[in-house]
Amino acid sequence: MKPPLLSVVVPVHNVEEYLEDCLRSVAEQTLAAIEVVMVDDGSTDGSAAIAEAFAARDDRFRLVRQKNAGLSAARNTGVRHTTPTVPYLAFADSDDFVVHDAYERMVASLESTGSDLVTGNVWRLTGQGRQQAWQYRWLTSTRPRTHITRDPRLLADRVAWNKVFRRSFWDAHAFAFPEGKLYEDTPVMIPAHHLAGSVDVLHEHVYYWRVREGSITRRRTDVTGVRDRIAACEQVSAFLGEHGDAEQRRAYDASCLHDDFGYFLDGLPMGGDAYRAAFLEGAGAFVDRAGEGVLEGLPVELRIKWRLVRERQMGELLAVLAFERANGTGVFAVEGPPGRRRAAYPGVRGASARLARTDVPAVARLVEARWGADGKLRLRGYAYLRNLPAGSARQQLKVGMVRAEGGGRGGGPCRCGWFPCGRSPCPRRR
Repeated sequence: MKPPLLSVVVPVHNVEEYLEDCLRSVAEQTLAAIEVVMVDDGSTDGSAAIAEAFAARDDRFRLVRQKNAGLSAARNTGVRHTTPTVPYLAFADSDDFVVHDAYERMVASLESTGSDLVTGNVWRLTGQGRQQAWQYRWLTSTRPRTHITRDPRLLADRVAWNKVFRRSFWDAHAFAFPEGKLYEDTPVMIPAHHLAGSVDVLHEHVYYWRVREGSITRRRTDVTGVRDRIAACEQVSAFLGEHGDAEQRRAYDASCLHDDFGYFLDGLPMGGDAYRAAFLEGAGAFVDRAGEGVLEGLPVELRIKWRLVRERQMGELLAVLAFERANGTGVFAVEGPPGRRRAAYPGVRGASARLARTDVPAVARLVEARWGADGKLRLRGYAYLRNLPAGSARQQLKVGMVRAEGGGRGGGPCRCGWFPCGRSPCPRRR
């Protein structure tokens, strides 16, 4: 048997329903030269027996047992039990599974480029089937030897299990997952991206991430969860600050407010007093430190909510969330004269509701283009300013034409059709 090229660490805890599929997906990889360290983290179901059976019939698999200490501790234990001279390292969570040729493709990429890590696209697996994981919708092309400083979209690549690491790189920086904390991937993965000499990005899917939906609501209103998530984001933000990358830090802080904390923000109506207090304390401190400059880059509906968090206005924040549940996100009227526009959210007054010009952009849509029997090109469409009244039929719309080649411009009157909101198309609600 060839010596292994890749060590795979699989932490195991009470996943007997899914573990067989996970381990089989690793065992049947087209890259056969692997070693697999399974760490039973104090399972109380049949998971350990399933792992033991794999180790008995496939000598590439080894089982390590420990008292329950959490996912991070199990991963760290697994790394310590791998063979340090094996050149590459990967992680797989025991309720997920790996695309059959993923490790072969990822190792081949690192062998070709010399990069320190490779990351790949992810399927999200639910009871409704598989979908593209929204965190990786941007991943549409393969990019070898890139870096997070050249491609800031990699700030969204915060999980361990869709990657293969060069083992010498992992050991040189003494990476370890923070034990006793939830959301353990981010404080390791973002620094790894920054410390890497280069990173390979594969647009092909390499991993199936299983979302167990029954626990989503519970996690969304968990006091420990919100505290650990905010602490993880603060840790990464501090790392970026210490490494002198102010632009990346601002982008990361904005992504936390847009994505990471938004999950818990939406849970406020369901959470109790302790949860709301923990959220307001942690998220409020994060917004205080991030500053208005980060808020100004967010969509208006998020910016208003985070300004209320900064002002510690929980009552007004809950009113805005209730309004959005009833009417939809980003659906609001605009009040005030030009230059002093504000979003008309219930209970929101003053600077928290102010709008910038970019918050009410001009939108134009072409619905139809056809040549008539008379040889004339007829265009049909509509234009509007987001969230502003459509106005009266006395308003005029002017259409401009630009030649595809050779330049030149022309203009002419346009006959308009007006649609009351609620009919199709309904521009104000698109």
